[in-house]
Amino acid sequence: MKVVFVVTGVENIAVEFLSGFLKSKGHKADLVFDPGLFSSEAVVFEKLADFFDTKNELAKQVIEKQPDLICFSVLTLNYQRSLTLARLIKKINRNIPIVFGGIHPTCVPELVIKEKVVDIVCVGEGENALLELLHSIKNKQVKTNIRNLWFKKGKRIIKNSLRPLIPDLDKLPFPDKELFYNIYPGFGNDYYTISSRGCPFVCTYCANNILHKIQKGLGKPIRQRSVANIINELSLAKEKFSPKKITFVDDIFACDSVWLKNFVRLYLKKINLPYTMLTHPSFITNKTAKLLKSSGCYLLAFGIQSASEKTRFNILKRFETNNQIKLAAKACHKAKLNFSIDHIFNIPGEGIKEYDEALSFYNQLRPSIINSFWLQYFPKTEIVKIAVKKGIIKKAMVKKINEGKTSSSLVVGVGGKDDFSPQLNFTNFQFLFMLTPILPKWLISEIIKRKKFFLKFRPPMPLNISIKFFINLSRNRGNVYLGMIKHMIFFMRQSLKLKLNHS
Repeated sequence: MKVVFVVTGVENIAVEFLSGFLKSKGHKADLVFDPGLFSSEAVVFEKLADFFDTKNELAKQVIEKQPDLICFSVLTLNYQRSLTLARLIKKINRNIPIVFGGIHPTCVPELVIKEKVVDIVCVGEGENALLELLHSIKNKQVKTNIRNLWFKKGKRIIKNSLRPLIPDLDKLPFPDKELFYNIYPGFGNDYYTISSRGCPFVCTYCANNILHKIQKGLGKPIRQRSVANIINELSLAKEKFSPKKITFVDDIFACDSVWLKNFVRLYLKKINLPYTMLTHPSFITNKTAKLLKSSGCYLLAFGIQSASEKTRFNILKRFETNNQIKLAAKACHKAKLNFSIDHIFNIPGEGIKEYDEALSFYNQLRPSIINSFWLQYFPKTEIVKIAVKKGIIKKAMVKKINEGKTSSSLVVGVGGKDDFSPQLNFTNFQFLFMLTPILPKWLISEIIKRKKFFLKFRPPMPLNISIKFFINLSRNRGNVYLGMIKHMIFFMRQSLKLKLNHS
């Protein structure tokens, strides 16, 4: 049997694992990739997006691959776009079942299954559910009692229970990288992988806030691949793809000190490529920072989100103290390990006072990079209830959030419109946060003292982008931006070629 995955925007590690698993069971898998040019949350230019739009051609491409099953991997940010493409596919052939899976359908399956073009919704992990579904399609009698899947039967919706979480990740085949690399070899320059599933935290703004509730009692919420398993994957990747660096996309990396020690030893011996990952301040000590630096970690990412302990404790359910964050930063500086921090604007209850305090706090930490984001509300997350209770968003907006019809500006001046802060009122603080790693500490302190001079300042877009590029370049991350440009140029050409071929 053949499944065609439909993915928007970026390489998708979850789909690669699904493809590898299904192929190992004797099925075929293929991919239709929608680059979403100029219409992502990061870069939006509507006229260019319309010019390079290829949804009609992609729909034809899906059908031309003759799938027995079509699977969309769906985020909240691309849900509406996925629905549009699914409608176009159904216009060509309404007989091929369409499955919507991913974090958005997992959070609001009751809404997604009501869409006419969605035949099946996958809630949670999809490996064994899709395998069982393909077997039933092969037998020409689709079973509707498959756990993790919701079905339609006439006007009735069949809501099946969830199966236990996959306990041993080592038993899964390695991710099917060719699925994406065959479309765009440039994906292989930065090898994405994951060493675990799950997160130990339940931050109110994150999808894990929902997953912890949905998957409670189904097995260990955090499952770690063995060091040998991840090293074997990376050894094979070096041999086949010659990547320039590795990116671990775990929710939290390096939370087990014994595992990390073994990983570092084998990674240095067999892989020895620069790598980056996201972790939590509470897991970083002088010893772990030194280990990470010695093994080739070139950037450690922390999701701090707010400098206010009150906000983190009461609103975000992040219980690290500022002192823990300071100690982690100090450990990184001592090991000469670059580290970035993420900050979220528009958290309920925060304003100029909190951002002023954050600027002072980050000036003490002196990270290598500060990434700022505008809060995006995701369906069913606890922070949505908090914002409604505080009167920050109206209940009518909750429906739009659940339907994926809201947007948040991820890149100031370039990203999509922000439904919750249309004026992007705190771009001046965002600009200063961005400058903090490269300006002297004394200068930031002087700016803080004379803050009345910058409160009305709004940085122009070209300046914002130029400085951000310069900072990343100085931190050996200029390849990220160059990679994005190459990526965009490649898919611009591909989109025009696709249009010509189907005209």
